[in-house]
Amino acid sequence: MQKKRPDGEEMRQWQVAWDEGDHADKVALCKKYGIGYETGRHWRSDSGPAPKEPSNRMSLAELLGSRPAVNLDFVCFDIETSNLRADFSIMLSACIKPYGQKPIVFRADDYPSWTEDRSDDCQITKAIAVELRQHAIVIGHYSQKFDIPFIRAKMLKHGLDPLPPMFGIDTWRIAKNNFAVSSRRLKNLANYFDVGDKEGVDGDLWLKAAFNGDKKAMDAIVEHNIIDVEVLEKLACISFPFLKSMPKL
Repeated sequence: MQKKRPDGEEMRQWQVAWDEGDHADKVALCKKYGIGYETGRHWRSDSGPAPKEPSNRMSLAELLGSRPAVNLDFVCFDIETSNLRADFSIMLSACIKPYGQKPIVFRADDYPSWTEDRSDDCQITKAIAVELRQHAIVIGHYSQKFDIPFIRAKMLKHGLDPLPPMFGIDTWRIAKNNFAVSSRRLKNLANYFDVGDKEGVDGDLWLKAAFNGDKKAMDAIVEHNIIDVEVLEKLACISFPFLKSMPKL
């Protein structure tokens, strides 16, 4: 006796079995359902395409159309602080420069806490961290000894989530391992390799900014900060051939 044509999940399974089977399998399937081979062909042609199984794989179109959690790029990063130790200083400014783009500038006197309580650098620290965590590779100069540990200490102090897994490139370390020069400071490397003019540090500016809230002093510090990341980007470009590995931060 001929069976009723299946529907729902049973039809989906029947379609899959028909599509994946050879001729002998199709004959056996028809016999199981008590129908002839030609009837089986009509069932299959009339039922349309078989629904696809759910898959954890993303198609190329889906992958390209998805929004990544981070930008798969690199940024140059430099901070200016009132002292070299996080527990004895405040964040004055920072620059994050995506390659080939203008620096993103953070300055402490842009935040309300600057006039209310300059010792509280939570707001600028949070803003820096929010932008920094969007990028995959962070380039700095002596950054793995200073900039990154400093921002991490400030983030922990202010109850912010740690930075995600990121990679770091330190041009100071590249210079240390590859260049026999008298000084590996950014200023000396920039001058020697002719990748930009970097001025020296005037300590009075940092004191006036941190203790007096002097706007002109802050302007000068921010300008210094911007020059640093611009020079750093050029130094990084000529240092890449000497990069042997890219450690996690």
